[in-house]
Amino acid sequence: MIPVYCGRRFLEETLASVYRQDYGAPQVVIIEDGTPQGEDALDICQHFPVTYIRRLENRGMMACRREGAQHLSDVDYLAFLDQDDTWHDGFLSRMTSILEKDPGLGFVASNARLTDQGGNQPLFGPRVPSLQLEDLKVANQLVSPSQVLMRMQAWKSLDLGADLRGGADDWLVWLAILALGYRAAYVSDMLLDYRVHAGGAHNDRRNMSASERRVVDEWFLKLGFTREDQRRFYGRVALDGLVQGFRSHQWQVVLQSVGQAVRDPWALFAAYQFRRRHKAQGLV
Repeated sequence: MIPVYCGRRFLEETLASVYRQDYGAPQVVIIEDGTPQGEDALDICQHFPVTYIRRLENRGMMACRREGAQHLSDVDYLAFLDQDDTWHDGFLSRMTSILEKDPGLGFVASNARLTDQGGNQPLFGPRVPSLQLEDLKVANQLVSPSQVLMRMQAWKSLDLGADLRGGADDWLVWLAILALGYRAAYVSDMLLDYRVHAGGAHNDRRNMSASERRVVDEWFLKLGFTREDQRRFYGRVALDGLVQGFRSHQWQVVLQSVGQAVRDPWALFAAYQFRRRHKAQGLV
């Protein structure tokens, strides 16, 4: 399922990477999410056997993903591929083989290659993400939904309502799947090109931070998590603010983080333990 908004300059390469896969014939749904007329990607999509849906109003990534998933029939696995990312050959065969071997897995995530003006760096180096639920509550360790293949049954089992907004809605999906009792796996192979560019969602850090807070405030308790889980998250935010603020000499960020730490020193200590354990175990 690929949402598209002003993405025609990327989409042909993205679709080509999907149809190069050696795993059967994938079903692909494209939802053009309010792209201005004349800038849409209809002509590109006509060269591929995709289901193309055009929406005049921009409704956001998750609204498109939810709608697109409803147009997929008789599939075992679901992927949310961003318009500007590309799968490496063998992505689907490698990821599906892992899910097929272990029915307890709700999703599997791969490493990715960061591409930017000839760059060729791994998203995760020696330190790898922890996809344990207790760790994923503290920090979203997956950068893009494009690196994930999930079990369709896990997706269908979710009850997330209709009001999903912002940039951290994919984090909510991973948390909700794990909260159902599924597990997740990580593959260290670089099976995705994650394109770094000025228009990428990763650059809007303020929106992403606000979206993560919304997930914590509005969804943690609904998913059966605790107030302590919420506090650990905010303790980690405060600790990150202290570290990054000092490094970049952003003293306003440091002061805000100190204030948050003073209000809840237990949360800061819990976040420190999380960070120390991850560093000792080679985790992100």
